[in-house]
Amino acid sequence: MKVLITVLLLTVVLLFMNGSKPDLKNRLLIARECMGCDLENADLQQLDLDGVNLENANLQHANLYKTNLNKANLKNANLQQTRLTDAQLKQANLTQANLFEANLSKSNLEEAILEQANIINANLNKSMMKKAKLQEAVLTGSKLSNANLEGANLEKADLSTYQELPTLLNRVNLKKANLKQSDLEGAWLIKAQLIEANLEESNLNYANLKEANLAGSNLKQSKLKYAILDKVNFCGTIMENGAISLKGCSVQGIYDFSPINHRKHYSLSRRFN
Repeated sequence: MKVLITVLLLTVVLLFMNGSKPDLKNRLLIARECMGCDLENADLQQLDLDGVNLENANLQHANLYKTNLNKANLKNANLQQTRLTDAQLKQANLTQANLFEANLSKSNLEEAILEQANIINANLNKSMMKKAKLQEAVLTGSKLSNANLEGANLEKADLSTYQELPTLLNRVNLKKANLKQSDLEGAWLIKAQLIEANLEESNLNYANLKEANLAGSNLKQSKLKYAILDKVNFCGTIMENGAISLKGCSVQGIYDFSPINHRKHYSLSRRFN
């Protein structure tokens, strides 16, 4: 009986391999995979696609409103201008996915993997992104108003010219992130890791940076009016006036504090207060 069921399932899958979009939709629901499929403009809203394999799939302009994509494999998928409003993407793999101008407002991306993803001009307003992995992702022009990025990893991510204000960036990892000319006025960055981040010409007025680590970061010509700076580590930081700060340094001689060379001698193993 099990052999017969397996044969029937394989037959169904083969029938759908080169079928129409409705056929591919059925393939998704039955076989739970559609690697490399062309699902452009497909209506997949409110489906239960938990754990499906859509690696390299084309989902441009598709409707995934309220779709369950928890733990789905969307690696290298094309989700350009795709509707993902209220979608469930918890622990989904979106490595190197194209999310250009995608609508992810109110979506759940908690613990999702978005490493090296193209998230330019995407709408992430009110999204849940706690502990999401966004290393080297490009988020220029993205909207993150009232998004929850607490504990997210944005190491080496590009948020330059960022204008939208996320409510929570507490404990976020922004090590070596590009935040040049970003508007972070009033942002909550408690215990954030901003080691060697580029914050040149950024607006941090009224921001809460309590216990944040800004060692080796660039704050040249930035604004810090009324910012909360309690217990902030500024060791080796280029301050607003271009001076190199020693505040927070626990070991002398780790940095070459000249403006040109101080980063070269930065030690990842050094201890901070």
